[in-house]
Amino acid sequence: MRLGNDIVDRAATREHNPRFVDRILNPEEKSRHQTWSLDEPLLWLYWACKEAAYKAIRQSRDIPFHHREFIVSPDMTTLRYHTETLRLSTRQEGDALFALATDADPVRCHSRILSFDTESDPATQSAKARSLLLELTATTLQCPVTDLAITSTHRIPKILQKGRVLPHPVSLTHHGRYVAASLAIS
Repeated sequence: MRLGNDIVDRAATREHNPRFVDRILNPEEKSRHQTWSLDEPLLWLYWACKEAAYKAIRQSRDIPFHHREFIVSPDMTTLRYHTETLRLSTRQEGDALFALATDADPVRCHSRILSFDTESDPATQSAKARSLLLELTATTLQCPVTDLAITSTHRIPKILQKGRVLPHPVSLTHHGRYVAASLAIS
C-alpha cells in the first residue's frame, strides 16, 4: 500500500515562470483546455496530484520525477504513471488545493490540513506537518501521541510506535500558509 499527498497555497504561486505549464503538463493534459494560465486553479491541482503520486510511488521504488510522465485523468480520479494507476482525491480549503494519491482503498486514508495566518519558514512548516501527522496517527489508532515518533528512510517518512515501525504509509506536505498530513491504515 502506498500513499502520497501534496498541498498548494494559491496565494504563494504567483512567481512561477510561464514555461511552468509546458514543463508539467503533457500534450494530452494540455489539450483539455485552450489556454492555461498560472492563475488557473486546475493547473495547480494537476501539479499537486503529480507531486502526491510521485511521493506514493517513491514509497516502493526510486524513480525520476518527470512531471509530464504523470498523467492525470480528465475527471481527476486517477493518475497514470507508465503502467501504474493510482487513485486520486482532491479538495480545496480556503486558498489550499490538496491532493492525495494512493493504491489503497480511499476509505482507509485519513488526512488533515492546518492553515496559518502567515507563511513561515520551511523548517517551521515541516515541524508543524510532523506534529500534525503524530496527532492524526494518535487519533486514528487511538493511542497516546507520546507513544509515537517519526523517522525517515531516503526521505520517506514512517511512523514509529514505541520504537517499532508501523506498516501504515504516511505522507507530509507544506506550502505557504498550509501544512497537511495523511495516513493510510493497512
